[in-house]
Amino acid sequence: MIQEVSQTGDMKSSDQKPIDFKNLPGLDYEKGLEVFDGEMEDYMSALQSFIKNAPATIDKLRSHLTGSVSANNLAEYAIDVHGLKSISGWICAQSIREGAAELEALAKAGDLASVTARNDAFLNDAAAFLNELKAALENIQEK
Repeated sequence: MIQEVSQTGDMKSSDQKPIDFKNLPGLDYEKGLEVFDGEMEDYMSALQSFIKNAPATIDKLRSHLTGSVSANNLAEYAIDVHGLKSISGWICAQSIREGAAELEALAKAGDLASVTARNDAFLNDAAAFLNELKAALENIQEK
């Protein structure tokens, strides 16, 4: 639970130093807070929801390409990457949203070679962002 949020966006717990979400790579904190009408608690709930739901989608996208992805199931991949694009956009994780949008377009175009070539790097970036976000949120939660 957030103990204090300063006017500058620094979040503090009673026993933690400030965490500045403005500097979290890949997260547009100001835009995210604006999307939630300045309601920090609502934005924090959305971030927690992302942390809870994104890993399953990332795992699903990874399994598409380590399994037997083909032109026949590329449409399913496009649906799954669209889901990650949507939830990333919701919290203003811009770099993840943009990468997912690119992969979605490639999958919809039937470009299996390009999807396969770009998927691992994208999913590694998404997983790294997820871990950084999770660590930042854990620092501000009540213990």
